Parts: sequence; C-alpha cells; structure tokens
Amino acid sequence: MSELKIDCINLNIYGMNSYIVSADDEAMIIDISKLSFGYEDYDKLLDGKKLKRVIYTHGHFDHISGSDDIRKKYKGVEHCIHSLDYDFFGDATLNASGYFGNGIKWQSPEIKFEDGETFKLKDIEFKVIHTPGHTRGGVCYYTEGHLFCGDTIFANGIGRTDLPTGNYSELENSIMEKLFKLDDETLLYPGHEAYGFKLGQRKRIGIFG
Repeated sequence: MSELKIDCINLNIYGMNSYIVSADDEAMIIDISKLSFGYEDYDKLLDGKKLKRVIYTHGHFDHISGSDDIRKKYKGVEHCIHSLDYDFFGDATLNASGYFGNGIKWQSPEIKFEDGETFKLKDIEFKVIHTPGHTRGGVCYYTEGHLFCGDTIFANGIGRTDLPTGNYSELENSIMEKLFKLDDETLLYPGHEAYGFKLGQRKRIGIFG
C-alpha cells in the first residue's frame, strides 16, 4: 500500500486550506485559491510527482479562484466537482464572488462527481460523500483514516448556510447522518482553520462546536 502524504497551503487572503495529497509519485490538489504572489509552494510540493486531478469540495469562490491559474501551469489535468455545484464556476451569484466584490467566473471542471463515486491515487481509494447544506453540491472526500471536509464542518463550528443554495437542516443532517457515523479515529481536514484533528474529539463538543 502506498503511503499517503498530506500538505496544506493556506497563505491566501481567505485563510482557505488547500491540500496537496500525494501517494508515491502521484498527487492531487483539493481546493485552490488565487495567489497574487504565485504558486511556487505548489511547485515545490509537486516536484517529481504527476498531478492527477484537482478536486473541489464545493463551488464558492475562495475554494475555486485559483483554478484557471493552475490549469495554465499544469495542462491536461482533470478538474472535478459534484454535479450540483458544477454551475457555480460560471455564476458569480452562486459562487458568491458577486457578494464580496466584482463577480468572477472560471472555466468549468471536466468531471462531475456523484455521491458514492470512488477514485484512486495510486492504490489508495477515495470516496465522494455528498454533504449538502453549505452548498447544494458540497462534498467530503474520504479515504480510510482521513476526511477532507471542506466547509461542511470545522474544528469549532460548521459552514455558513446564508449564501445561495445553503440550507441549515440539510447541513445538520449531512453532519449527523454521514460524518458523525465515520470512525472516531478519522482525521479531519476542513477548508479553514485547524486541521488534522480526530472526528471523535470533534463529536464530543457537539455539532456547533
């Protein structure tokens, strides 16, 4: 079995955690913000590795705004998002960029994920878990012992639900019925703030943190 390596870059102005996940000579990026000073940190972490795909936990601008830049640097790499957030890339209202300045659009991903789909990085399998609530197409990516949970849940608190397609009851259900049923030893990697903490630890402080 290949060894999983997880690095985090969060130097963007949104404080968004972008993860570079690698197994041997293959790698993928989970969420990426635009960086005005360039992407050299990504180049260093990806050195000697083949970037297989760029995947997104949801379609808000702070998680997708670096997508076009990465396309230019790493050509031919598939970008993937859940089908229900696919339209966010081309809609400034849905991706929320229009609420915080000039609305921006980006090239849409090539791949539309659905709940329960799996894919591999080398021999390590990842599963798409649809967790609507923060957005209608929000997802988490699970592999044994690790959950990349985007803005579904944080070390303290949960994702906001006051932007387009947000729904509190759906988010609560996603957390309680899907995430909180995973093994307590699972390490969580959210889209903001602290990461690498155990699910069991997070469950003890309740859904709101």
